[in-house]
Amino acid sequence: MRWFAQLFCSLFCLVNLAWADEIPTDLNLVTDKQGIKIWTYEVPKSSLYGFKAVTTVKSSLSGLVGLITDTENASRWLYRTDSIDVLARNDNEQNFTIRVVTDFPWPFKDREALVDVRISQDAKTGRVRIDSNESPNAANYPVKSCCLRMPVVQGYWLFKPLANGMVEVTMTGHAHPGGRIPTSIVNLLIQEHPYNSLRGLRKVISDAKYQKMQYPNIKEVNQNGHL
Repeated sequence: MRWFAQLFCSLFCLVNLAWADEIPTDLNLVTDKQGIKIWTYEVPKSSLYGFKAVTTVKSSLSGLVGLITDTENASRWLYRTDSIDVLARNDNEQNFTIRVVTDFPWPFKDREALVDVRISQDAKTGRVRIDSNESPNAANYPVKSCCLRMPVVQGYWLFKPLANGMVEVTMTGHAHPGGRIPTSIVNLLIQEHPYNSLRGLRKVISDAKYQKMQYPNIKEVNQNGHL
């Protein structure tokens, strides 16, 4: 965990971004319970849906970044995640590559994804965004014998600071698992995964080890809404 915090600090870049929301406006609300809302949307040239999931938690921004980057404990809260390993880092390009192994339900083979991750913060609003996309260098890493490799993985986390120490957490994603899995099953998992992951996040984010975290390049928003 300490090593990953050092890695994060070396890779993080504070930028002034005018982020465009890539999620289409034509969304279908499929879940609204326990403070979690999930929408699905159609993805061009794909039979598999994308999703957007939102909840609100009480946390520092550093605490949320700390939780997401705590790869050793991801299986504690991230739904059906067996493991996450850091494979490569590139200080010049300010990114890193991880291997995510996902437990798929029997009789399907587990999946792995080689993902490039980038973390950034909007210098005006304080919003923190963590982008994850399939790595163009995935061919450099052999596929684990346990798994099939997912050819498409796209998504991001967005942490939007609110009043009174609250943060709106948005999780988005679109993926193709590869292999032969009925579209109906994949689209069902698309709803299960964000719901159970956000439930898990809400259970563990209050842990002191996350709320005590501080990153030099993460600026917290004060009660007046300023960095």
